[in-house]
Amino acid sequence: MYNTTFWGNLPDSRSADLITLTSPAGAGAEISNFGGIIRSLTIPLADGTRRQVVLGYDTPAEYAAGTFFIGMTIGPYANRIKDAQFTLDGVSYSLEQNEGENNLHGGFSGWHTVVFDYAQDGDALVLTYRSPDGEGGYPGNVDVTVRFFWQDPMTLAVTYRAETDRPTVLNMTQHSYFNLCKEDTILSHTLQLRADGYTPVDAASLPTGEIAPVAGTEFDFRTMRPVAQHYDHNFALTDAPGPAATLIAPDGKLIMDVCSDKPGIQLYTGSFLKDSFIQYGGLCLETQHFPDSPNIPAFPSPVVRPGEVYLSTTTFAFRTP
Repeated sequence: MYNTTFWGNLPDSRSADLITLTSPAGAGAEISNFGGIIRSLTIPLADGTRRQVVLGYDTPAEYAAGTFFIGMTIGPYANRIKDAQFTLDGVSYSLEQNEGENNLHGGFSGWHTVVFDYAQDGDALVLTYRSPDGEGGYPGNVDVTVRFFWQDPMTLAVTYRAETDRPTVLNMTQHSYFNLCKEDTILSHTLQLRADGYTPVDAASLPTGEIAPVAGTEFDFRTMRPVAQHYDHNFALTDAPGPAATLIAPDGKLIMDVCSDKPGIQLYTGSFLKDSFIQYGGLCLETQHFPDSPNIPAFPSPVVRPGEVYLSTTTFAFRTP
């Protein structure tokens, strides 16, 4: 089921709507055309109750003022680009510096700030936007489509599609903070990642360029174990079949599988959440290209050229024991 309502005005007077997608099983997703935000995600449990599994604000103005990218669609480039610059085909591009000297999640002009056009396609929500050449420093007029739909009664799918008229870099993701049992922080959740390696970072949380093995380290989530501590790291996913990540609520009543066609996934445990949220109140599982890939040739390439189509899908599948 698809339903749309006016949500509110942003500080710059732009208006934002909320679109509710309800699955046949009664799972519900509230999504805004502002920032492609997943504001609410409620899942029915086996005992008939419903559980809110993402963090969110009440108003669009709070999202506009926030600094944690809560629930937002991220682009053109998720994660960090060192010194807010990269070179492509011999041309250097300077980006917005919104995290010290670095570019984070597309900068101040990232697509999390956009009010998308939107339309209904069956029971799916389709967001569209044309990012003009040079927006935030990124090259190319980029036509973006983000599609949200219930793939089955308990699986929310997000597909990303983009085309460009100039060589550019693209890396879109969804920045929801999940907590499958809000009586607890996410430190008591258990997690498994389909990753044999991770990308170590320096003091600025930028990758060193190495892909290190997780074996014998605190980054080894190949078998299910508690989250337990701070992480803000990219994991290199293997080609083995199965979910990229599986997260289990501390009370065991809800499980989430994240599937993706991307080479990496960022685990961020909400270590710096504050104000409206508590520290470690939610964690992100951001499917992605590796951070700073435009500057590290050894990493999988995020380059998209004219005539090519950027296409990616991430699914969030919920199940009850």
